[in-house]
Amino acid sequence: MITLTLKLSKAAEKELEKDLRHLETTTKKPRDFHIKEALIRYLENMEDIRDVEKWIKKKNKVYYTSEELSKRLNLD
Repeated sequence: MITLTLKLSKAAEKELEKDLRHLETTTKKPRDFHIKEALIRYLENMEDIRDVEKWIKKKNKVYYTSEELSKRLNLD
């Protein structure tokens, strides 16, 4: 088991406390459940971002912005 300690500003701490209290009340799940879920999802998203960055760096690839793609597909 890992124990984490966070240093937050007073304002952030107050807001986080309020949000966690609301989640506990509405979901009937403890705040540590929500904190673990948030951390897991954040780390999964960061892994996805790293995978996309690796994919983008591959050679001989052509990339389009969403605007360029819309124009190429005559969607605008």
